[in-house]
Amino acid sequence: MKITVLFLLFQCLLTIQLSVASNTQTEVQDWIDKSKNVIYINPEQAAYYASKAIELLPGEEQNDQKAEALFAYSQAEKLLGNFDSGVKTLYDALEYVTPSNNSLKGQIYSLMGIVYCRLTDYNKAIELNEKATSIFKALGDSASIATCYNNRGIIHYDLNEFNIAEQFFRQSLAINRSLKQLKAIAANLNNMCLYEGNFEEKIELINEAIIINKNLNSQWSLGENYNNMGKQYFYAKKYMKALEALQKANEVASALGAKELICDNYEYFSWVYAALGDYENAYQCITKLNLLSKEVQSSNKLRNVELEISQKRYQDQKRAAESKEQNYKIELLRRNIYILLVVLVLLIITSVFLTKWYKRKKYMELMKAQYNLEQSEREIAELKVRQQDLELKSVQNELDNKRKEITSFAIFLLSRNELLEKIREMIKQGYKMNGQELISHLKRINVFIAQYQSGDKNNTSLLMNVEEKNQEFQQHLSELHPNLTQGEKSLATLLRINLSTKEISILTGNIPKTINMSRYRLRKSLNLCPKESLTNYLQNI
Repeated sequence: MKITVLFLLFQCLLTIQLSVASNTQTEVQDWIDKSKNVIYINPEQAAYYASKAIELLPGEEQNDQKAEALFAYSQAEKLLGNFDSGVKTLYDALEYVTPSNNSLKGQIYSLMGIVYCRLTDYNKAIELNEKATSIFKALGDSASIATCYNNRGIIHYDLNEFNIAEQFFRQSLAINRSLKQLKAIAANLNNMCLYEGNFEEKIELINEAIIINKNLNSQWSLGENYNNMGKQYFYAKKYMKALEALQKANEVASALGAKELICDNYEYFSWVYAALGDYENAYQCITKLNLLSKEVQSSNKLRNVELEISQKRYQDQKRAAESKEQNYKIELLRRNIYILLVVLVLLIITSVFLTKWYKRKKYMELMKAQYNLEQSEREIAELKVRQQDLELKSVQNELDNKRKEITSFAIFLLSRNELLEKIREMIKQGYKMNGQELISHLKRINVFIAQYQSGDKNNTSLLMNVEEKNQEFQQHLSELHPNLTQGEKSLATLLRINLSTKEISILTGNIPKTINMSRYRLRKSLNLCPKESLTNYLQNI
């Protein structure tokens, strides 16, 4: 949700920024168009409009709109006679124009050529004009080629090469008539009247130019037309008409503040006044011309302009070098930061990997230890089970032995009871006898008892078997009570297997009273208190 909101906010800001940039571009273009529309009507107003467009584009990067605004400003300055300011502005325009905009670049070169011509640097003017012509020929721009031919004609006119100038003017006029470029046609017609020739043809050409410029409301061009008309009337020795035309030119030029037109006007006035013999007015015009010419066409001013341009280029190159060095440092810093980030990321990845590897290793070791522990516990459990099985088998064997002993003892008791019953029956039979017969019967009873006594060997073997099975008990008993007699040890063994006094009496052939006395002596030897059970004590050994 947060990411979506941030994205929408960024999109809104971008849209606003693009809208502001678009509005700025539109406003700049409006000022430039206004400057172009009034360039020949009011050059001073055109310069103001162009300066407003320049103020809206303060950036240092290349921008065709700013280059176009600077070009319009320098064009207005040229018409106002501020050639030094114009040429500086044109150099600035060259820096701002983008490399792909060859058309604007050609227009700048063309205008620079005519400005250098006004500053009397004709070689530079021809060089720039030829450069502009080459660009427009490559682009196939006929109208701009015609403008270059027109400017070239002006340069040759200033060099007093009137025939060459005439050729360039006529070439330009032919192209402009085919393209129906009225403003350019008027300029060609006007420039063809700069020098002496067929008066009627020249007047016809200048009148056509005046009609066109009046329709276009091109005041600066009208001032130039009236100057050239006055010059042609001077060549035809029609001095009053010349003064009339020059007065119209002076009014237009003074209203516009066009220094170049005013200089030409003073010059032509001085010619006419001198021809009329009015040398005072001619001198005044010459004086004004010299003062204004120094301001407009000073060679020192041109050198100062070129020096300023050179210094500006040096400063620009210096700034460019510093900027390049700064960019290199920034790029180097970015690269180092990038390398540092990569190393940091690698270290983080390595540390995470090593941490996981160490944890996994510890986990595997723990699992292995747990597995070994489980195996050990399992082996211990198996050993315990085996031990329990062995103990169970031992107990089972002991139980079997005891069962056998009890069975043997039971058989012994059964046989003893049968013997006693037999003897009893025989004694009952003797009750019925008397004399010799009784004696014989008693002898038989005696023989029977003797035979049975020989069978006590079985009881002896049974007792020996009981003692043999309880040797470990007797050994522990001897360790605890080393002063016991053999008879006491035997009695302790019989008591341990839980035989009663009567059963011990039968098994040993002793009377119960004797057995009880033996038990008493055994308790005394074992140091037992009266309340302590003898049998339980013996079974716990």
